[in-house]
Amino acid sequence: MVTLKLSEKQLDDLYKEMFLAANPRIRKKCLIVYLRAKGRPCHEIADITRVDKDTVTNAIKKYVGGGLAGLLKENYRRPKSQLEPCNEQLRTLFQKQPPYTVNHAIEMIFEETGVRLKLSACQTFLKKMGMKCRRYGLVPGKAMEDEKQRQAQQVFHDQKLQPLLDEAKQGKRSVLFVNAAHFVMGAF
Repeated sequence: MVTLKLSEKQLDDLYKEMFLAANPRIRKKCLIVYLRAKGRPCHEIADITRVDKDTVTNAIKKYVGGGLAGLLKENYRRPKSQLEPCNEQLRTLFQKQPPYTVNHAIEMIFEETGVRLKLSACQTFLKKMGMKCRRYGLVPGKAMEDEKQRQAQQVFHDQKLQPLLDEAKQGKRSVLFVNAAHFVMGAF
């Protein structure tokens, strides 16, 4: 068990940092060391701060090893992506030819860099690059793109459809308009 003998100045510094630190983890670590310096046992400190005894011991060891600066230091492991050097290259590739699915993006990244990502890792990578998932839908029918198509449609209306409709008005013929929809097992 580590014992702490701190001066009044060290206790004051800990007390100030306990209230001024923006990070709640740092405030909790300062409280742990402060209580230990005041003579509280580790199990009681763990109960007060609602952490386990190992966390109490680690905070005290950090303070003993590096003082207040060592206690305040947050050195969590932050892994870097293998694709970080290729970010700009992939960004320009995706701007030229956007992937239509995440699986397509995985294949494009693999072809470009040789790194094969899992589905969730690729989604995270694409979001970090600023890309968003877009839903697409179909536009019903084809739009009339040029004058030739419009003329063909007008000819069909005038020469084929209109005579049939006229015969239907006279009672000589039945004209039915049928929708080509069918049942689909799913929600749209």
